[in-house]
Parts: sequence; C-alpha cells; structure tokens
Amino acid sequence: MQEQWTRWEPIAGLSQKYYIESISDTIEGFKILLFDANDREKKILVSFPNSVDAYRSTDESYILLTVSNLDKVYGDKFYGEWTFFKIKNSEYLKWISVQSYSSSDFFNFTHFCFLATDSVVDVVTNYEPVVTHISGKSENNPQQ
Repeated sequence: MQEQWTRWEPIAGLSQKYYIESISDTIEGFKILLFDANDREKKILVSFPNSVDAYRSTDESYILLTVSNLDKVYGDKFYGEWTFFKIKNSEYLKWISVQSYSSSDFFNFTHFCFLATDSVVDVVTNYEPVVTHISGKSENNPQQ
C-alpha cells in the first residue's frame, strides 16, 4: 500500500514554508525550531516533551525520489507550499517494524514529517507535539 501524505496544521497562523534552525534531543524531550522562509523573526517551536521513539534528519538533496513521488501523486504545490505533514502507510514505520521484529506494531505510532526548505525531519511517536509561535527576537535558546 502506498504512503498517504496529509497536510497537518497543528496550530493556526502557520506560514507555508520554514527552514529548520535547530533540532534538540535531550533528557527534557525532542524539539525542532523552525523559522519562516520569508521572515526569520517568525519562528515555530515543535516540542515533544516525552521524547520520541525515532527520528531522522535528511538534507533535501537526498530525498529526490520522495519529492518525485509526491509530485506525481499530489502535485508540486502540495509539498512545495507546506512544511507540516502526517504520513499513513509510512515506509519509515514499516522499516521500524522490520527492525524491531514487529514489536513496534503494538504502539499507535504516527509519522510526522517536517518538509522544510532545506531539509526534512521525520519523527515517529505515539502522541501529538506541542507547537507554539515564538518571537525570534526573544528566543535565543531552543533548549528552553
């Protein structure tokens, strides 16, 4: 069964495209700090306070097959003008299932994909993250 991508709008007022400024994986959780592709002062913090089960970060240069498939199925505006996605029938979740001898199948995992302007971050977890708008001028430390 083919992957099914859906646009995900976790909060109102999101811009279309973002850059990933930083990724933080600490004892206090997993965080992704993004800034608006058109205004570096407009930032979004995606926090997974209970950490995540898996993640990967990939430069956009190495996901050409994924982009080609998205273009064929959904058109370039679908992925080219949005950053936040959820993926059903995920190949990444299938890989995790194989690697875990299917033990991961007992969890209700969601594959979140942050398809940013310069890179892609895939996150697997069984809960929704906390997503907030933050001011770039006052935000100096994404660890907070």
